[in-house]
Amino acid sequence: MTKQTILFWVIILVITFFTRFYRLTEYPPHLTIDEVSIGYNAFSILKTGKDEWGVPFPISFRSVGDYKAPVLIYLTVPFVWLLGLNELSVRLPVAIFSAFNIFLLWYLIRRHIFSQKYSHLSYLTVFLFSLSPWLIIFSRSGFEAVIALTFLLANLIFAFEFRKSGHLSHFSFMVVFAYLSAVTYHSTKIVVPLLNIFFILTDYRYFLHCLIEWYHRNKVSLLVTGVIFVGVTAFFVQNFIVGPGASRAGMTFLSKDYDFTNGLLPKFFGHPFASLTSTIGLAGLWFKRYLEYFSANFYLGSGLGLSTPGHPGQGVILAIEYPFLILGFWLLLSSRKFFSYTIYGNFVTRILLAWFFLSFLPASLTNNSQHSLRTLNIIPVVSILIALGLTQSLEALRSRLMKNLLLVLVIAGYIFGLVRFVDFYTLHYPVELSETRSYGWKQMAIFARDHLGEYDLIYVDPQFGTQGPYTYGVPYLYFLFYSRYDPNIYNSDSRRKLGGSDFENYLFTPINWPDVDHRQNNLYIASPWSLPKEILGSSKQRYFVPFLNRSSGLYAVSDR
Repeated sequence: MTKQTILFWVIILVITFFTRFYRLTEYPPHLTIDEVSIGYNAFSILKTGKDEWGVPFPISFRSVGDYKAPVLIYLTVPFVWLLGLNELSVRLPVAIFSAFNIFLLWYLIRRHIFSQKYSHLSYLTVFLFSLSPWLIIFSRSGFEAVIALTFLLANLIFAFEFRKSGHLSHFSFMVVFAYLSAVTYHSTKIVVPLLNIFFILTDYRYFLHCLIEWYHRNKVSLLVTGVIFVGVTAFFVQNFIVGPGASRAGMTFLSKDYDFTNGLLPKFFGHPFASLTSTIGLAGLWFKRYLEYFSANFYLGSGLGLSTPGHPGQGVILAIEYPFLILGFWLLLSSRKFFSYTIYGNFVTRILLAWFFLSFLPASLTNNSQHSLRTLNIIPVVSILIALGLTQSLEALRSRLMKNLLLVLVIAGYIFGLVRFVDFYTLHYPVELSETRSYGWKQMAIFARDHLGEYDLIYVDPQFGTQGPYTYGVPYLYFLFYSRYDPNIYNSDSRRKLGGSDFENYLFTPINWPDVDHRQNNLYIASPWSLPKEILGSSKQRYFVPFLNRSSGLYAVSDR
């Protein structure tokens, strides 16, 4: 290993530490409801072998009715065992996998994507990948998509290894990691199977040749592998495509979109071909949403959603990268000189193009426009394209002076872009959008835990936000998480068995102040509209947690 290589990996390790692990529990400043759900269910599995609903080692976690994918929760269990139930144990698994993704990507592109002549592109791509704002923000919270990306990279490594060797073992590992990726996050249920099918069909003669060779070499191994594959596929379809694991996909499908249900669909009522026209309208809306992922706004404007709508924001890439991304995409379509497998034509080019276009498909089918998390698996391809565009730009310049000027411009652009991203992520995002991360429930849960014995009942109103009683949270999980409430006791509570979320003297319900019995000494945790105005700021107010932009927030008031 050369000194330059050692220096490169030292730089990557430093970048990885500061972007993935440094002050991990402080930025972002509050666990989301998904994170506390993952943490408490991992805690419950550790203590009881059951989830929060008392189901032993579930395949999909019911949680708040969205039936979470199981992989991240089970991966969190050993961290909860080692570190306890806290912010660090919940966030650390994703951060570690994000760091591992950097090395997986380097191996994939160094060995299988770029030709030997352009091997330096592997290092440039990894450097850009490690600095990607798109990946950094999701690596610092409990997002399954980061782990699904790990399995996708491993899947493609073994897919290319199989393409080189033809070994059944490599093909088997390719399938194993494909399933792991698909069961880890909802988007990869679509991307990974389609990408793997495309990989095989792109050179189907080679696959058929391998299949015949396996048959002649060891019929028993092929038969056992085939039976296992059919069984696992049936299990996957039953539990993650049409079973409870598909609940989240059904909740977010495009047909539930507001623009469709309240904009397009009413126009079709009474039409003689209402069913057909509504289907065409839905298809048109999907195509529009798909094309939105190619707009400059997604890449440069507000793709990461780090600021309030209508304000300048942060795109999924840095501004300096955008022209190189466009050039890199053009090179992917027109030039094969950078890639391996030239004897097989444009095999690598086809795989990268399929990876690129398929990655937007799941997100375009959901009821959100430009959803950066659901398109996370495209980041490796984007990093490759930017590296291609930057390299070609430098190669095209004959003058050393022009090359140096371009390098200075690029370095200055990256410094400016990264400073701007850090400003958005550490200052604007926590303040402006603290409400979207359910800010305040942690503080209220800790306050209530510390004063639990002082009150007969503690009412917690799940309605919160600055816009009035329109947003419903699920605060019971914060109260379970920060009190580290024994899941054995929680699961055996008769109220839980009836589908409720109350425990001990906590009541999680909308507060209608006149209907509550105020002869007791109760504590009420709610947003201001659920409480009488005259009690706010009075001697009965016990605690107040404003959102970080100082608007609204949560109050704790008592009867006495």
